[in-house]
Amino acid sequence: MPVTRVRSRLARLDEWRVAKKIKPGQRGAIKLSRAHGQELLCVRYRENHDGTERLTTVELVIERSIIQKRDDPIVLFKIHSHELELRNEAMRRGAKYDPTRRMWRLNRSEVLRMGLKHRIAVTSEELLREHVHA
Repeated sequence: MPVTRVRSRLARLDEWRVAKKIKPGQRGAIKLSRAHGQELLCVRYRENHDGTERLTTVELVIERSIIQKRDDPIVLFKIHSHELELRNEAMRRGAKYDPTRRMWRLNRSEVLRMGLKHRIAVTSEELLREHVHA
C-alpha cells in the first residue's frame, strides 16, 4: 500500500486522536531517530475520528536556551486599617508590616497577583530616576 503524504492544511492535529506515543530508539521510531538524531523527543501516531487514516508526527528540539529569571523585588504597598480581609490575605502571602513607614512589604509579583499595583509606593530612588530622565 503506497504511503500518502498529508499536507498540513488538510490535517488539523486537534481533530486527530493520539493512538500511540513512542520514545526515540523504541520500535517504530528507530528510522526517525536516525534521521533526526538527538533532536527527536518523541514520535506520535495519530488517527482520524473514524480510524481510517493515520498520521505520523515527530516532536523535535529546535532551540535550547537558558532562562534568565527576573528579579522579584520587595515593594512597599498600602493597606488601610479597615481592610481586614485584604490584610489577612497579604499576611497569608508573606507580607510584613513596616511600622516606620506605615506600609506593608511583599514581593512585587504577589502584590500584582492581589491586584494592588495602584497601591505600590514609589521609592525615593525611582523618584530621582524619573527626575533625571525627565
